[in-house]
Amino acid sequence: MKTIIWPVYINSEHTRGEGRRLSIEESVKDPKVREISQVLRKQKIEHQVEHSKSYPGSWWENSGYIIAERDDMTKIEFLRMIARLVKSSRITDKN
Repeated sequence: MKTIIWPVYINSEHTRGEGRRLSIEESVKDPKVREISQVLRKQKIEHQVEHSKSYPGSWWENSGYIIAERDDMTKIEFLRMIARLVKSSRITDKN
């Protein structure tokens, strides 16, 4: 099933009213489409990046989004997995 992933969905800097879907603890500080794409590529998850697109709630920011193929997972489970992978990739990049 194809799913749209906006970075705001996993961004700890935004409120739920602004579009965040995960809890603060599960979320990532200021995730970028590039980071999300990298972790999906490492997991061999088919995806496509749409640059220069704006989340409707913050139409002035060109955050872009990703269309990803998710199997056997709810959207929330998929977002949690992506947030965990982005966090772990940031830790790995620091070392």
